[in-house]
Amino acid sequence: MKEAGQIVLLRFPQTDLEEGKFRPALLLGKMPGEYDDWLICMISS
Repeated sequence: MKEAGQIVLLRFPQTDLEEGKFRPALLLGKMPGEYDDWLICMISS
C-alpha cells in the first residue's frame, strides 16, 4: 500500500522519449479522484 512520505522507484521518461530509467521519488500525496494519481518529487543527486 502506498502512503505519503514513502520513497518509491519509478520509471521516468527521457527527453528523447526513449524508455527511461528507474529513479527514486518521494510520494507527497494522493490526488483526489477515482484514479491512483500521486503528487511526487523526483530525487536526484
